[in-house]
Amino acid sequence: MKKTHYLIIFLGIILITPGCNKWLDTRPQTLVAPDKLFSTESGFEDAMYGVYTIMASSSLYGDQLTMSFLDVLAQQYSCQSNPAHRFYQAALYNYQDAVVKTRIDNVWDSMYHAIANVNNILQQIDANKDLFQPGNYELMKGEAIGLRAFMHFDLLRLFGASYVSDPSRPAIPYVKTVSGNVTPLLTVSQVLDSVISELTLADSLLAGYKTVNYNYYDASNQSQNDWLNHRQNHFNYWAAEATLARACLYKGDKTRALLHANNVIHSGMFDFQTPERISNLQDRTFIPEQVFALSKFNLRAQVDLYFKSTGTVNINVNQQLTNTYGNGGVIDQIYEISSGGVSDIRYARLWDLGGAIYFCTKFWQVSVNPIYNNLVPLIRLPEMYYIAAECSDPSTAIGYLNTVRHQRGLSDLSDGMDKAEVQYEILKEYQKEFYAEGQLFYYYKRINSSQIRFTAVTASDKIYVLPLPDAELQYRN
Repeated sequence: MKKTHYLIIFLGIILITPGCNKWLDTRPQTLVAPDKLFSTESGFEDAMYGVYTIMASSSLYGDQLTMSFLDVLAQQYSCQSNPAHRFYQAALYNYQDAVVKTRIDNVWDSMYHAIANVNNILQQIDANKDLFQPGNYELMKGEAIGLRAFMHFDLLRLFGASYVSDPSRPAIPYVKTVSGNVTPLLTVSQVLDSVISELTLADSLLAGYKTVNYNYYDASNQSQNDWLNHRQNHFNYWAAEATLARACLYKGDKTRALLHANNVIHSGMFDFQTPERISNLQDRTFIPEQVFALSKFNLRAQVDLYFKSTGTVNINVNQQLTNTYGNGGVIDQIYEISSGGVSDIRYARLWDLGGAIYFCTKFWQVSVNPIYNNLVPLIRLPEMYYIAAECSDPSTAIGYLNTVRHQRGLSDLSDGMDKAEVQYEILKEYQKEFYAEGQLFYYYKRINSSQIRFTAVTASDKIYVLPLPDAELQYRN
């Protein structure tokens, strides 16, 4: 029986073309034996590139956990009206359907595959500390520990009960070693404590280099130390801070969540996207806001399948992820078109109308400069404002929300809202901001909402807790 989270495969050698950075062209070319891989600093780098490549695969953040499966579960698409659609059963939360089970199993296997590779790096790195140029050992070890926590946290958000629902329920294994032994299932609370502990450790290791420069297309900003380039595509210091904000809020520790969110907000490393960058650079994934993003080679084919039309003809209707136009439909409601939402740049600049169908253009690969293509954001600046708002009193929360609304071209929310009204505004912001990014489902689950908007199904753990793969259960038995 294959147990993917014990399998060590390094996608180590990355094709590098002249003038092209590894982070922007992550194509695995061959496999490298561990004894060769860990004999040089560049070997460790290649091993880390391999981890990021797995994370960017279609089974994980390059598709299922961002633009497709998770947002289908959040009812962001209209595929539930078409029984022939590839995501129809997922939209109905039929986790026993064979196709849906395969999707879920692939998430589990691929994530633990990536974690196993991280663990092998961490198992080797301390004994080879002298191989690294100054500062790189701490950066690489911090990234590896941070990634391990980041991935376990998302596994918890998928396969465990929410903290507010049942923190003592067994959830997932937290795997830190490379072995064939069975790692016991930890409770929701235990996993979350491990995530926060490891993120805190990663934070301290990464603190020696906090610089993030989103103008990385400028050659003058390139360092001779390649590990210092493209820090947004590494799990960097601010990614650790932002993930700590997420994890602390998930646990209900609003004091610490607010602290870490504000650390990112006030870092001076990130800016809000401007309409000019969208128009002039075709920067549709909002690079200045990206705290952590992955580079996915050849994203275009997948995006065209999901989100592109041919003129006014809607093609591949059984595979596309779209919404119908007008008549108070999903998109009109999400962006509050009837009350001035047409001025929202997230609506005005990231949607295309093909006939009577809305196509999300966020991931369209249309820039003539490849630096703006093949990027999948995992954490962006606005989320830190939403976390800070949720951790603040209503008056202060409105200020955080209005900061984002102003940058998006919307009028300010009025003063005097109570806590429930502010929370509803936060929900609406998650729907607008993270369309096709996979964060909305986690939001519903974190607050244990009994209602997912645009479905009549009552939400509960039957929806929020994905089933462990059959092979995993058999292995444990």
